[in-house]
Amino acid sequence: MEIYEALILLVIAGFAGFYIYKKTFKTGGCGCGRKDCPSKKHHIDN
Repeated sequence: MEIYEALILLVIAGFAGFYIYKKTFKTGGCGCGRKDCPSKKHHIDN
């Protein structure tokens, strides 16, 4: 059971880290965080 708990914590931490990463780094100077932002220069599409 500890393996599943560790995996769940890892997934939660991954999502939290990804959210923080997108909010801080990917938005550049715009800060809106929208995918359909008119200013496409600071959005890196995967």
